[in-house]
Amino acid sequence: MRYQRNRIVVRCDSCPGQPILSTATAVDLNLCVRCQGEERRLPWPHPEDHLCAPCRRECPECRAPSPKGGTCLACQGVCWSCRAPLPVRPVGEVEIKEPRSGRGGASQWSRAFFPRSWGNDLCDACREGERSADPVRAVLAAFPPKLLSACGGTAPPAAVSSIRVQLQQYTVAQLAARVERRWWGGWASRPLSRKATDTQDGYGPDDVALALISPPACPARCDDGWVPGDPDRPCPACLARRAQERDGEEEPQREAFYRDAARAPGPAPAARTTAEALAHRPPLRECEGRGGTCGVPVADPYTQCPACSDWPTCACGRRYDPSRGTACPTCSVT
Repeated sequence: MRYQRNRIVVRCDSCPGQPILSTATAVDLNLCVRCQGEERRLPWPHPEDHLCAPCRRECPECRAPSPKGGTCLACQGVCWSCRAPLPVRPVGEVEIKEPRSGRGGASQWSRAFFPRSWGNDLCDACREGERSADPVRAVLAAFPPKLLSACGGTAPPAAVSSIRVQLQQYTVAQLAARVERRWWGGWASRPLSRKATDTQDGYGPDDVALALISPPACPARCDDGWVPGDPDRPCPACLARRAQERDGEEEPQREAFYRDAARAPGPAPAARTTAEALAHRPPLRECEGRGGTCGVPVADPYTQCPACSDWPTCACGRRYDPSRGTACPTCSVT
């Protein structure tokens, strides 16, 4: 890195001839010389332009992103939407307003107003968009710019042809609402392209644009299950069709359920009545110790409880049968 007057000149010492790199600050030569992004390391050491792939696709004149690299359409004087020539527009200047005195004599910051730059890459007809007199152009204005950029800057011919045919049955507002509803209803969060596999079909940006405008498969010509012009009223034809499909799917299951229930054998007769079951008491042996007054339940083959039999006490505090061991069952296991 060498200093020449007020400009910093960066030379790559590894390239033949030590070329001067176009930058104004000190940079890391292993990163892109323009953006210096940590995640944008050079694909190979010291390329000719010392740029990463995204910066290499930028327009060399205005630094705007270009899908295929080189000069962008705006710098070429071409509308990116319809490819029509751009009109000559005056270049705006930055307007700076001086600060005004505030309360107590405190001054405010000066404000700078930059000229309007959005829409400069569109022609006057595309700039109007929804207010355009051309109904096809008004519908195309509802397509998201992200999708049009993926399609190459303009809508595919199949989508334009579908719009022209449907304008004979639907209004511009209905078609534009359909595009926005389908885009924000699912396609906005999905990829614009997918490769075909053994289990699913592939699609591209042109297919997505056609899916946003394609007419629904309804004989009543509704809009995705809603009456055209009344988005709060469901389509009667679609409701009847869904109910018929639901009944057609549930009818075989209902018939199989009743058929199996009819074939199932009946319950076996009870061995005793309810009164007998409530009055039944299982046989229980009681301790005969203390002259028959103990009454503690005991299990066969014992006739007395451990206390009346005077069994020894284990270290854990429980009594155990001396004929079966020297400790209780729990301590014998551990």
